[in-house]
Amino acid sequence: RDVEKVDRQDDRAAARLLSSDVLEYHLGRYPHRHGVALYLFFMGELFDAWQNRRLTHAVRILMVLRCRYFLTVWRQHIVSHPDHSLHRNFISRESYDIFITLCDSLVSLILVYRELYADYPLLPWLHSTESVEHIFGVLRQLKADFTFWDFLTLVPKLSSILGGTFITLSEEERANRTAAGYWHTYLDSRDIDLEALVTWPSDELLDRLTDRAFADVVPIMELVGIDATAML
Repeated sequence: RDVEKVDRQDDRAAARLLSSDVLEYHLGRYPHRHGVALYLFFMGELFDAWQNRRLTHAVRILMVLRCRYFLTVWRQHIVSHPDHSLHRNFISRESYDIFITLCDSLVSLILVYRELYADYPLLPWLHSTESVEHIFGVLRQLKADFTFWDFLTLVPKLSSILGGTFITLSEEERANRTAAGYWHTYLDSRDIDLEALVTWPSDELLDRLTDRAFADVVPIMELVGIDATAML
């Protein structure tokens, strides 16, 4: 179902693509294709930094900084290479902007919470449009082409569905309802570590994380023949 009659809106297919199993398979099947492996690894880290329930915020920052360095070094390599061009040898401008924004906004969220909401845990996966997408998806099941008035009249039924049937279904039951489409996980609190989510990195630690992130990326980029220190 990930190959035939594929649904490009299938969240679970995207999650599987960035899983460790896919990365392991790729490295085993195509051991010399380092570029794809690096892309899968760093993109997987980026999304895990937003979605993981147990990571400390310091680790999240390290992960997104590594991804940011990877993207910027890769892009600068394409720009400086005489035989490469951004429109042919790089991801789209829109994708690049989105990924950079994801990196920067997570760091910004952590800093804002540290300064203004230090007593409250930061749950980064809730700072998204996922809940809105879920509501609209349920509304379309009730009425495919709904108006604002329809939305108001459907609120009681919508509340019943969101607070009843969806909550009581197990993850496997929800997965088996459809082979494709949106897959919402914002209500999943399994293995959540609230203590880690209310622990804030200091400015000194942020400086060390920045240096470490770049130091981690340098030898990784050497696998594909890119000198990261010369690109930045």
